[in-house]
Amino acid sequence: MKEVRWSLVAAGLYVLWGVLHVGLGVAMLAGADLLAPADEAVAESAMFFACAVVLGCQAVAVAVTMNRTNSRRGYWLNLLVLGVVDAIFIPVMVVPGHVDPMGGLSGPLVWLAAAAASTVALLREPVTR
Repeated sequence: MKEVRWSLVAAGLYVLWGVLHVGLGVAMLAGADLLAPADEAVAESAMFFACAVVLGCQAVAVAVTMNRTNSRRGYWLNLLVLGVVDAIFIPVMVVPGHVDPMGGLSGPLVWLAAAAASTVALLREPVTR
């Protein structure tokens, strides 16, 4: 039986997190009037979704270049940056009901699985810088 490469599992899950956020951000920005937002709330929403796209791209880039090779730096980058984003997202957006709980918790649950897989990888597989 072939042994599981936890670093590849973690990288795949972080890529999934990134793709979910890039897809959501692009979908929401596609309908937004970015050149002349109607009011401050619309501008803030556009900025929120632009940040989702940027963080999604960061998640994918770190996963493909660093988590895949079990990099200690990549571990901390995606663990902390994405973890903080999701930790803030839950009380600010999910708990008050601004987003659907199932959709709103999908990102944090994928992050939790990726964090667990990358931690197992760090403990069981050869580590790179």
